[in-house]
Amino acid sequence: MANKNGAIGWDDEVSSADAGENTQQQDEFVLLPPGTYPFEIKKVERGSFNGSEKLPPCGMVKVGIIVDGGDAGRNYINHRFFMHTSTLWKIYQFMEAIGLRKKGDSTASAIPWAKVTKGMTGRCEIKKHPWKDKVYNEVDKWLPDDEAAEAPEEADEPDDSDY
Repeated sequence: MANKNGAIGWDDEVSSADAGENTQQQDEFVLLPPGTYPFEIKKVERGSFNGSEKLPPCGMVKVGIIVDGGDAGRNYINHRFFMHTSTLWKIYQFMEAIGLRKKGDSTASAIPWAKVTKGMTGRCEIKKHPWKDKVYNEVDKWLPDDEAAEAPEEADEPDDSDY
């Protein structure tokens, strides 16, 4: 049995009930065909990236999403956002997809990670990603929130006093 904070000892007996919400993530892996799908944010975690040949050490945000493929099923995907100027375009795409940034906005501001919460929704384009003899789904593009971007301004409704 896992202890109160979720840590598991090497010899602890565990069951799927101990996995809680993570069981849902495990059970929902379905390889979706490439395409455009709605998604829902399930978790947001801040962390750090130790660096690689292509990117120096920097902050990182890991976002877990459920991609809804309709009749094809649902897939849980983890996506890492690196807090680096070379990947800022991808962060902007994501913020536009969930409605926290307007497309084309060039105003300097902090990235609103504190506003990114479980339950937020958007759309993304999924592709297949081969890795070590397996194929996975990954987000290729985060698609802008068209409804928010194209919502007409509310017209002033005349009231009875205008007549």
